[in-house]
Amino acid sequence: MTETRKDTERWKRRLPILLAAGLVAAGLLISLFRDMGLVDTWRLRSKERQLMSEVEQLREENSRLKREMDDLRSNPAVIEEEARKLGLIKDREKVIVVPRRQDAPAQPSAKSGTGRP
Repeated sequence: MTETRKDTERWKRRLPILLAAGLVAAGLLISLFRDMGLVDTWRLRSKERQLMSEVEQLREENSRLKREMDDLRSNPAVIEEEARKLGLIKDREKVIVVPRRQDAPAQPSAKSGTGRP
């Protein structure tokens, strides 16, 4: 009978410690995995860094496009270059189209460096 009494007394002494440990463990699990817990916060910070990087890239592209737009509006050399790409010609210019011969060899690609020294 003394052994059962000792066991009950031992459990009575350990019960508050076990309850406190259980509450701490439950609180830790809740703070880690609940909505907006630590795990979600880490994921959100990672996503924030990714989006900030993307925003910076888009800002750089935006400024490049604004410079290009300004050039297309005001720089005559750029305007003429774009017009030539579209096949437009100036006044008093004549276009001569030379048809390609059927038996003509294909145009050579970039030289491979086997030319003269």
